[in-house]
Amino acid sequence: MDTKTGRQPSTFAGKVKALLMRAWRERWTDIQWGVQLKKVLASTGGDPKDLPGLLFSEILVHQALVGPNPNTLILSFLKYTVLSQVVPPSAAFNLITSFDDLSKPFCTLGLIDLAEAFACNLSFTCSLDSSLTLCKCLQNTLHWLMLCIHQSLQMIKDGHTPLEILAIIDSASVAAQKIGDNTTVQALLYVAMSEDTDKFHDFEQTKVNVQGTLSQLQSDVVPSQTRLKVASALKSLLKVQDLALPTQSVLEVSHLAICPTINGLVSLEAILNPTSDVQPFVEQLCVTEKLLKLNRSYLYCELFRACFMGLVDSADSQEELKWAAFTYLKLPQVLLKFNQQAPGQDFGKELEQGFDLLLNSVPLLDLTDVRLNCEALLQLIHECMKYDLLSQPQIERLLTRRRNESAKPAKNSQPTTQPSASLILRAESTVTSILKTLDADCSKNQDALMGVLCQMLSGKSFELILAAAAATGELQSFATKLIKINEFAKQTQGEAGKAAQTRVLLFDISFLMLCHITQLHGIEIFSQMISMSPEYADSFFIQWAQRCLPEDGRYKCVDNYSGTDQAKVDLLLSQLTRGDEIKQSSTKWHEICLNAPFAIQEVLFAWEHGALGSDNVKVILERSQSRMCSIPVVMSAWLCSYMNTVGDDAREKPLQMLQRLQVKISSPDPEIYYGERSHLMGIILRKMVNDILPPHIKDTSMQFIPPNAVPSAVMEKCLKGVMAKGWIDLRSVHTLEQLLNLCGSDWFCDRAILHMLNSSRLEDLTQALGLLFAVFHLDLEHITLSLLLHTVPKLLQSADKQQLLTDPRGYILAKACVLCIVAAQTARSVAGKATMSHTRRGYSKRSRKEMELESLDEPDSRPVKRMKTMEPQLTLDSEGFNLDFLTAKDDGEASPIIDTKDPLNKALANLLRLMNAIAHSTTISPRTSFIVAFIEESIKCGGQYSQFIHQFIPPQMLSQIMKSIPGVFSNQQIVHICNLAVPTGRKVAAKCVCQNSKIRPE
Repeated sequence: MDTKTGRQPSTFAGKVKALLMRAWRERWTDIQWGVQLKKVLASTGGDPKDLPGLLFSEILVHQALVGPNPNTLILSFLKYTVLSQVVPPSAAFNLITSFDDLSKPFCTLGLIDLAEAFACNLSFTCSLDSSLTLCKCLQNTLHWLMLCIHQSLQMIKDGHTPLEILAIIDSASVAAQKIGDNTTVQALLYVAMSEDTDKFHDFEQTKVNVQGTLSQLQSDVVPSQTRLKVASALKSLLKVQDLALPTQSVLEVSHLAICPTINGLVSLEAILNPTSDVQPFVEQLCVTEKLLKLNRSYLYCELFRACFMGLVDSADSQEELKWAAFTYLKLPQVLLKFNQQAPGQDFGKELEQGFDLLLNSVPLLDLTDVRLNCEALLQLIHECMKYDLLSQPQIERLLTRRRNESAKPAKNSQPTTQPSASLILRAESTVTSILKTLDADCSKNQDALMGVLCQMLSGKSFELILAAAAATGELQSFATKLIKINEFAKQTQGEAGKAAQTRVLLFDISFLMLCHITQLHGIEIFSQMISMSPEYADSFFIQWAQRCLPEDGRYKCVDNYSGTDQAKVDLLLSQLTRGDEIKQSSTKWHEICLNAPFAIQEVLFAWEHGALGSDNVKVILERSQSRMCSIPVVMSAWLCSYMNTVGDDAREKPLQMLQRLQVKISSPDPEIYYGERSHLMGIILRKMVNDILPPHIKDTSMQFIPPNAVPSAVMEKCLKGVMAKGWIDLRSVHTLEQLLNLCGSDWFCDRAILHMLNSSRLEDLTQALGLLFAVFHLDLEHITLSLLLHTVPKLLQSADKQQLLTDPRGYILAKACVLCIVAAQTARSVAGKATMSHTRRGYSKRSRKEMELESLDEPDSRPVKRMKTMEPQLTLDSEGFNLDFLTAKDDGEASPIIDTKDPLNKALANLLRLMNAIAHSTTISPRTSFIVAFIEESIKCGGQYSQFIHQFIPPQMLSQIMKSIPGVFSNQQIVHICNLAVPTGRKVAAKCVCQNSKIRPE
């Protein structure tokens, strides 16, 4: 009993056999056969899916191929039955490919013609078979044709040369070529390649065997016409490999005079990340290079150009040393990393070409030489020579060209100041010698340590050493050695006289140096040191800096000042009020620093209550400055924290005390290096106090946002200036950084994207995106989250902002999303592997978005209330956020491995859910165009980058888009959107390719 039809197979088969015999006797036409067959099916209630086994085995094998020649009438019936969709094509393909009897050449020829007719006239959109079944059948059919050719060539090789064998080769070659030239078949074969890798490997091996066997046969054995047909067939089948992703850039910048992205990335790295490791920056450049498809020599040229532009822009400013350190110390290390990553490439030639391109910018190089009072390019090339990056002939050729093309005026006199490039290069070797000296035993070589530290405080020496140490990766080592010295000097051993004074100075100078380093580079500079040597976590300075030292305008809680010893506070107060000398031989200086804030608190409260007059306070503050410069620093830190806890009325007296502490006083003892220490103390206090000062007395050199200005107006003006120039200058970097700190990533991303979308010209939009992509690296991870969770959803869901999504704006916005997603994901993976995270200082804390995303994972968390609007909102918590919608799969198929705790994964999945909802809406709008552009741009990333984005596309989304906008994606795009490594992805790809066959005809 047939379980599906409920009838006896013999009865059903008998009716089909009788019908066949009648058709053969009466010589029915194909149409007559089809009409009568359908009547039989209707009378018996037969399902076409049950028919192939009966029909093909009884008719095709036993009847059509029973003799040496095929029964052409029965084959025509079979052809009509399949092409009219009475039976599934897979049954026909399976029986054709199972025939391997070359002793019946005419039967083989008949089946080849039949296979060609089926494959070339098949309706991919209306087939009774699933799309994935068609993939496998077409691959098996082409494999069978190749086997026919190979077996025939083997027979010729063995000495059998009947004409029928050559006819089989010709016919199979032509059929394979026709089938292989069909673009739909090519895409389906690409899907089949992933469906069964073993079968595809056998197919590829058969093609190799055909080519090898044909090459072994002499030309007089196989006619040239036959050889040409076989070669054409093999060439057609190679087109499957052409579906590999082409080389396309997500953002095309080659037409711009300056690459804005590279210029911006270099500026941010040089100015804001001077202590960062070289490797993350190199990875950043590599990702940008791939996304923008930059030529390597062009990339080198843009790196050099950005450095020289930065040197000119920062001349005579506080950032000049940073740019010089990056250009002459860090950039050669970056180039060395590029050389190490691709040792097989001709690095020297590409680097030489990069310098050649730079030499075309004669005015820039001349201006740099004039501003820096040196041969800027010459010094850079010499630094590259130290790492053997260029050969001597290359260097001579470049320098000769530079001398011949230079148009700068001749020097009339020697420069009055040392060039920053020369200073920073000398500082590099100085750092090495200083580190060796600081390694000495503190208890035995105090005088030598004292001499080195005091020498560093003279003039610009300390700034030079810090810049050189940061660029060479030695700053952390330098800070570690200062911690050791400070720890040694904080305790007393009962020394007297000069030994006690030396210990005081060692403590004071090391404390001031560590304060300055922390203010410049953040407390994060000590993070790796603590992880490698946990004992440093309990050191006095690190504990004090974490609890008390203001950073980036953020003041610590006044309650952090704890652990006071009232007896020591009283003693210190007595010494300050009476002017008694502090006993150096018995004093623990870290205890003085811990208790000094409470002493100044007593003075402040006494002044506020009238117990002390302003003259008394002035004298006390001057005495606190007279010997130890670290004491005014810890006092000022407490005063700043205190002022953040009181109202405006109570700030007057603390503010006067802060200002008084910044006034320089003269020291009676020139041997204690008071002038140098007080100079560094003044720098520390100005930076610490500046953010809390009233607007009219602020240090404007450190303030890039005017006190009473509206942040949105400041950002608009800043971005206009940046877009007009096409590159990011020094002031703009600091302005944008302060705006991001002040207003947060949501606000910053909104304003930046809206400013970009104000333009309607594609050239302007492209340049603006190139600049903003670099600017977003101020805090790439959080700004990307803001873009995906806040800015783009707001544009997609707001009816009055649809015009911002019309092309080319929507097209550029899609590019922005893809660029940020790929860069953020890469930066996170690199940071996970690196020993030190490449996160910008000031942004190491978790953002509000990350905490909101995490709270959604908690089952007891209450959903956030949201404003009701006319349009349904699709948000992370609309159905309780999870990634289950991505796991639509067959039984037995493993769920995709996705880190559900990662904020970027959640944000991207949420955005694609929103896009899926829009794709299923009943209207076509600019929102739909944006979604298409987003997917197209993500394809251009290629490899792991596009796979990362595509893994979050809901399975039904692609098919729905193609229903709404038929033919919007090519077959090549479809097979790279879907994840062919899993069955669900292959099904979706095959279905969409078949769906596309109607829209994209051959």
